[in-house]
Amino acid sequence: MTGTNLKVKFIKVVDGDTIKVEHQGETTNLRILSLDTEESYYGGNKPVTPWGKEAKNEAIKFFKNEQQVLIEFPGKESEDICWKKYRGNYGRPLVYVYRESDQKDFQEHMIANGYSPYFSKYGYASFEENHSRYQTAEITAQINNIGVWNQIEVNGSELRNYAQLSVWWNLRAAVIDQYRLKKVNQGIYNTRLDYDTLLEKANQEEEAAIFTELRTLKRVGGKHGMISIGSIEKPFLIFIPNIDEEKGQKIVNLAINRYISTDLDHPRQSYCYIKGKLKMYNGTPEIILLHEEQLFD
Repeated sequence: MTGTNLKVKFIKVVDGDTIKVEHQGETTNLRILSLDTEESYYGGNKPVTPWGKEAKNEAIKFFKNEQQVLIEFPGKESEDICWKKYRGNYGRPLVYVYRESDQKDFQEHMIANGYSPYFSKYGYASFEENHSRYQTAEITAQINNIGVWNQIEVNGSELRNYAQLSVWWNLRAAVIDQYRLKKVNQGIYNTRLDYDTLLEKANQEEEAAIFTELRTLKRVGGKHGMISIGSIEKPFLIFIPNIDEEKGQKIVNLAINRYISTDLDHPRQSYCYIKGKLKMYNGTPEIILLHEEQLFD
């Protein structure tokens, strides 16, 4: 394995793409990277499906009799840094998971057997060897016309349009791939991965270039605009003054027409770069947009 990895105590399967483990005396749910199984119970924004319940059952069979699992973070930092750095929008650690007994790749197994597409909404797998295996696994499932790729057989009707979803996810993943190439030498900060650094810069009201997702836009204070990146664990705001004035309207137009996906029928690339001054607002870091040139690919 390429990333930082360790063994943790396996507690139970929560869903087809989530398991509960114990680490250093604390239990936590792990969000498994590269998977997006259908729901087995209510609580998310996806429909509960028969195949979602089968995905959970398959995960239970996969980890049966396992006392521990091997987890791999999508980075090579120390264990302590990885636990803090690699977390999803709701605070769950983001990892790849393998059986401890034989190191079998859970992600590859679920994708190849049609329980999940190769989920790339937040980027392709961080390591090329994982990406290659998961892409091959997805093609295998598509060739065999099984699982999520045959909605009529497994769910009785098309409950999720994976062809449409995949086009949007791959657009986002391509933008993230470009960022991964740029970030090394250009001093670009990621609002999720470099959150602590951005907090420091916001407290000092420093200028910075960031890479972020634009999730939602709403009017605040009557005349201003606020864009959220969608993370509860690591909130970050983009503030647009006076959106009814010409400068503000140009920024809003660009954000809506190029970046923010209003629904699945109107997908956008979601991610962009922003340059500007950082500051703190009610305990949350934010960047202020004063002209449209601050927002770019």
